[in-house]
Amino acid sequence: MAKITKRMKKDGSCSYCIRVSNGYDRQGRQVMVNRTFTPPPGMTGKKLEKELQRQADAFEQEVHAGVLLDASMKVDDLIERWFTEYAEKKLKPKTVYNYRRLVPRISAGLGQPKVCQVKPAHLMAFYSNLEEQGVREDSTYTATPALLERLPHGKRGQIAKAAGIGDDTMRNVYRGANVSQSTAEKVARVGLPLSKAFTEHVKDGGRLNGNTVQHYHRMLSSVFTKAVQWGLVPENPCKRAEAPKAEEIDVQALEEKDVARLLEALQDAPAQFSVITQLALFTGARRSEICGLRWCDVDLDAGTLSIERNVQYIPGKGTVFTTPKTKRSRRCIKIGPECVQLLREYRQHQKAERLKVGSEWVRRVEIENGKTVDNDLLFTRWNGQPFDPNAVTSWFPGFLAAHDLPAVHFHSLRHTNASLLIAAHVPVTTVSGRLGHAKTSTTTDIYAGFIRSSDAAAADALTDVFSRIKEKTHA
Repeated sequence: MAKITKRMKKDGSCSYCIRVSNGYDRQGRQVMVNRTFTPPPGMTGKKLEKELQRQADAFEQEVHAGVLLDASMKVDDLIERWFTEYAEKKLKPKTVYNYRRLVPRISAGLGQPKVCQVKPAHLMAFYSNLEEQGVREDSTYTATPALLERLPHGKRGQIAKAAGIGDDTMRNVYRGANVSQSTAEKVARVGLPLSKAFTEHVKDGGRLNGNTVQHYHRMLSSVFTKAVQWGLVPENPCKRAEAPKAEEIDVQALEEKDVARLLEALQDAPAQFSVITQLALFTGARRSEICGLRWCDVDLDAGTLSIERNVQYIPGKGTVFTTPKTKRSRRCIKIGPECVQLLREYRQHQKAERLKVGSEWVRRVEIENGKTVDNDLLFTRWNGQPFDPNAVTSWFPGFLAAHDLPAVHFHSLRHTNASLLIAAHVPVTTVSGRLGHAKTSTTTDIYAGFIRSSDAAAADALTDVFSRIKEKTHA
């Protein structure tokens, strides 16, 4: 409830301070906001009392509705409010998780000043600091003896399935190899806290590249845009700060001979990993899109595959289904006879595996927006639970190394698909549509090098055509 305090001025007039609670800060301290009301001359008695109450009620309503924020709040507190009132309601869970990971550095560099004190120069100094040597810290994890005691030989496969990781990854954990934080968090579910299950190794040195620094800029720009909308600051300082320069995307793609070797090697790979990898090559779909496929999205008779959702793993939440990345990411892809046959065979394999699991198979799953449906996912864990796309990422490098194939990222298969289409002179608009890019310009920017190579090849081919025409004319 609002508290009203009368204040007398030196000239004998008076004003009233209206104080309202605006929640609590990150330290649990109550945040109070004030508004001063000066009644017009001659307003006294019941009329003044009624107007004071009206002013207090209106002010309290504004505060509770989030219309008014405390202009003296610190950047840390503004960011937390931005997460609560905007990001967690409007952005995808994975995006919110990734932004949360940026907070420690922002808090260390910008968190303590008041929001109204942040200027473009502060932001540019922060970006410069992020690009300095020694800022980047990449942690890897190795299993502790306490964890290894809980990973006896007979149960490793079962634990790997329960954690949603591959057998090769579990072997790396057991032999003391470095694994990612994501893998460590999954394996730690056997019953030990992460800090007791794994030893963290912090890698010093290195710098954040321009693309990573841009993520910080985008987040801060969004935060201060909301601060302007909420009436906290008159303008967004990010608009006048020089944005970090993006670095050219390193597009890795397999050559045709390596694609042939990869397809041959996949014949001996675990069925799910083999099919996911081949779909990435045949369709150019993103890893999260492939792992989110349901059989109702596949029309084997028509030879089409519809991308309707993503599935992502978020620490603390597990696997989460979301809508596609952009509006154009929701698309229908035509697939060839070889891909159709691959899916027909895989469907029979999945049915056989499901019969082995029996009653332990999860019959219904929750997809995007809390909707529960019959479990017709193409790719699942051993008991039918949604599949974690990170398991593919963990498995892929070891598979490539075992078959002496080039060390590329799994996402490089998407680039490989695009490069093969461009080399075949498929129109860029068609390539962009199949990849689900929001704009055709995104495709031309990412694959500019392949487009130039394809254009040069087309020019050479045209030269040969005109040479043959001339030879026939002079013959």
